[in-house]
Amino acid sequence: MPQAQSLPPLNALRAFEAAARLQNLAKAAAELHVTQGAVSQQIKLLEQYLDTQLFYRRAKGLELTDSAKAYLPVLTQAFTNMQATTNELFVSDYRPTIKVACGTTFAQCWLMPRLPKFFAKHPEYRVRLLSSAWPTGQGVNDADVEICHGEGGFSGYRVQRIIKEDWMVIASPSFIETHLPEGENQFNDLDQIKSLPLISTLGFKLGWRNWFSELGEEGFQPEPLFESNHTSTALEMAQAGVGLLLGLSFCFRMALDEGKVVKVHDHIMPAEGGQYLILSNATITPKVDAFCRWMLAELADHPDRDNLEWG
Repeated sequence: MPQAQSLPPLNALRAFEAAARLQNLAKAAAELHVTQGAVSQQIKLLEQYLDTQLFYRRAKGLELTDSAKAYLPVLTQAFTNMQATTNELFVSDYRPTIKVACGTTFAQCWLMPRLPKFFAKHPEYRVRLLSSAWPTGQGVNDADVEICHGEGGFSGYRVQRIIKEDWMVIASPSFIETHLPEGENQFNDLDQIKSLPLISTLGFKLGWRNWFSELGEEGFQPEPLFESNHTSTALEMAQAGVGLLLGLSFCFRMALDEGKVVKVHDHIMPAEGGQYLILSNATITPKVDAFCRWMLAELADHPDRDNLEWG
């Protein structure tokens, strides 16, 4: 008998586990990439080490002894755990990675909720998301694909505007309930809007001034009470009932569809820019082709879609 706390040779344990699990020496040898004779030799070594018979050699094949039946699941679980931990700690995912650069708002309000659908369609790829508050249009230098808000002018790249946007005013149902009579959901009185807390996104402060100007209030200089450097954060403020938010329609669609916010004025102001798909001029790789085709197909029914042609 072996001394207490000592372990049998690893190769002998592997040979026994494979042969016992498959109940066939030839199949065990094929799995371990050794000869059938080598498997038999390792099993005999283990039986000698344990001073216990593990198999009955029958005409129809191997039959496990009671000791072997008790030992097998323990070894199988141990080898499975070792393999899983080794893969987790030391083996890189073999799947190609698609690096996608985009604005934080685009990522949070549109892309991330849909990524499970991409993985369901393309399990052969991984996605690395590189988001920033103010993408420059040059993120494609460090990524495979960039989606950037802007007004065009991204020279030196393959560019197409995939989303056109409009400015609209939204508010939460709770804000509407607090500031309008029961049953109403539109702020049609501009003087009332001027008196209410306004929300804006840094970089788009002139949006409120231009919006009022288009409605005949050229001299009015609005001073939003709340500002955020992320449209997604400004949207959360509006959903929380903080105030009226003027923002770009694409960012609000999901919240509008879910009833978290409501468009509270009929005036819609077209934005000059939109969301642009930016690619390098290099040959389109299969992973980029797969991601772009999927993304453009997902946008096919979006109210703000623009140029979705591909290929």
